[in-house]
Amino acid sequence: MEQSSISSLREAVFVDTTLRDGAQSPGVFFDRPTKMAIVTSLSRIGVQEIEIGSPCLGENEIEDLRTLLSLPLPSVLFPWLRPLDCDYDQAMELGFTRVHISFPTSKNHRLSVKGMGESEILTRLECYIRRFRSEGREVSIGLEDGSRADPAFLLEMVMAVKEAGGVRVRYCDTVGSHHPARIAERVAMLLGPGLPVEVHCHNDLGMATANTVAAFHAGARFLSTTVTGVGERAGNAAMEEVAFALRYSEEEESDCGLDLPGLVHLSRQVHSAIGRTLSPYRPVVGSRIFHHSSGIHVDGVLKNPENYELFPPEQVESKRKIVVTHQTGKAGIRNVLERMGYHPHNDLLERLVPIIREEGWRLKGIVPPQTILNRFISLLGRDPGEVPAGEKL
Repeated sequence: MEQSSISSLREAVFVDTTLRDGAQSPGVFFDRPTKMAIVTSLSRIGVQEIEIGSPCLGENEIEDLRTLLSLPLPSVLFPWLRPLDCDYDQAMELGFTRVHISFPTSKNHRLSVKGMGESEILTRLECYIRRFRSEGREVSIGLEDGSRADPAFLLEMVMAVKEAGGVRVRYCDTVGSHHPARIAERVAMLLGPGLPVEVHCHNDLGMATANTVAAFHAGARFLSTTVTGVGERAGNAAMEEVAFALRYSEEEESDCGLDLPGLVHLSRQVHSAIGRTLSPYRPVVGSRIFHHSSGIHVDGVLKNPENYELFPPEQVESKRKIVVTHQTGKAGIRNVLERMGYHPHNDLLERLVPIIREEGWRLKGIVPPQTILNRFISLLGRDPGEVPAGEKL
């Protein structure tokens, strides 16, 4: 599973942290049945690794971890741990074969959050990796607040992880301060010692998805994301956005390894479970992202959907819809009438367009299909009952 250069990239490995980082978002709570359903769905759509929580939260969390770990799933389930003996003991007692341990890396986090110096971090890091490895467990190490850390110390940590036998490091943009070019540089640097790199991006500046995709193309094969991007503060990189970006944003599409329609369904399911309203214009999963009204766009979409749609609506369990507003032209109005069974000639449409656009200005929004039909029939100067559907007019 090691990854050393961008030239050998084949498939992203998604590392889900919805039940750990996502659950840290204030007001979000996943009960045990919901956690079981989410983990099962994640595994079913192809997520290979799932971070399912942290034993430091107490007995209820520990019992949830025990239940989730007992599920017969192909995905690797693992906990998030602090570099403390109590967390080590709990992970061992629960029987995890893989664990993740987070260490502070920036000066502020080392001194004010964890009260640890560089030498102590390196000593603990090597100690815990060797202890887990002696018990047959695999260990990944988190570089907490890595985006604000001294690059030289980060490299020292990566080399220590490799020497001690850790499987990879997780580079964390903990406060979302990176931009894509910068994180690509950091990932390239961290890959130098030859250890695989995972990225974990927050969305404080709205760049978590972009940063994650940039990191992937720089060689970070392992992508830590959450379903719908739920997480602390502004959230994390959204799995569905990253997956679709990898699949569709390049000339040569990458295989993200996930069942995309299944991921979209899960995204809506999780957003409903956390009791938050999903914006209808949210990328990938928004209910209105395939609604078209502008005259030029409608004409282009009706001729060939690829003119203005990156992927088909069926890919996200959605449907294309032509909506008439003050900006809609002949193609859109014709489409609405044809869907109702009427086939107007071009000269009649020329007369109808300004009438319907005026309705759009008056309504300050969408013109209902019935209004379009009424104005159309009025132009004919005939009683509605005298205009059979299907007649070319």
